[in-house]
Amino acid sequence: MLSAFFNPSNDMALAANVRQYFPPRRIQQMEDDLADLAHLWEEGPWGWSLATKQRYLRMGVPADQLPSDEWLAEVRRLSSREFGVNYYARLNGLNGRDMLVPCQARFCTSLDEVQFSIFRSNLFAFRAKRGKNFKSSILKSPWSSSGRGNIIVGKDFTDQTTMQRIERVIREQGGIVVEPFYDNKALDFALEFDVSDDGAHFLGYSVFSADETGHYGGNVVASQEKLLGIIDLPQSFLDSLISYHIDELGKLKYRGPVGIDMMRLRDGRVHPCVEVNFRKTMGWLAIQVYEKLGNADRLLAGNPEHGFSARVTDKRLSIDFNG
Repeated sequence: MLSAFFNPSNDMALAANVRQYFPPRRIQQMEDDLADLAHLWEEGPWGWSLATKQRYLRMGVPADQLPSDEWLAEVRRLSSREFGVNYYARLNGLNGRDMLVPCQARFCTSLDEVQFSIFRSNLFAFRAKRGKNFKSSILKSPWSSSGRGNIIVGKDFTDQTTMQRIERVIREQGGIVVEPFYDNKALDFALEFDVSDDGAHFLGYSVFSADETGHYGGNVVASQEKLLGIIDLPQSFLDSLISYHIDELGKLKYRGPVGIDMMRLRDGRVHPCVEVNFRKTMGWLAIQVYEKLGNADRLLAGNPEHGFSARVTDKRLSIDFNG
């Protein structure tokens, strides 16, 4: 059995694609402060990468008990937002698609492609009369987490700093995703799955909050019945999404947890694929917390007086920092 550990820097390790990865100091502190979160699951890491494998090797775990480099390369491919864009595009054929926001995300490999995609979003935003200083697009690095690497642009997007940042992401990660910015978000939620040798299984719903750039704000810790009431969408529609994901995820070589982030808009439509996370997620963790500990106020890990802490307060799971 592989020892459990919390490594939220894993998405950045996937981007670096090296065996010896050292996260930024702040992220390393978060991993150290919140190491006890791993007590909430039986074995394995938060996420897999070459760096995760190397960590187990340093701990003395034999190589034949760890995933192959080929399997890890597949995890990296699946974890890229390029895969997520293609996965989202295929959802357009789902039953109940009249409730879905059509896929308008594009994976761009050059600055010219980026500028054209932003121009199209600008035109849509202008026609929608969003206002003088509208936000039209959100740009996302192929590998990043919790909003890190996201860039929001609008009418004026050609400043040198933004262009250099976009070019750097394309140069270092092979491309960047351009997607319309949805300023009418009503709710963030997700579907949580586990994929094993006998197929994909639905674990439950999660409801969370994130700011406009995608920075994580917290998860509701509650029963599935309560979460369904918050999501407030037809059960038949949700069931069709769940069935679709069970079929599609079951075709993959990947084994482990998957979280698919979604958003409900104020007009009633649903963005069905904001992110596809091939690792444990805070939504997955919120389900574990409720099932094992309930939703009473409690400190899960860290020190609220100094550094990072994870806790449940008022039926809400959050990660906080007190410098």
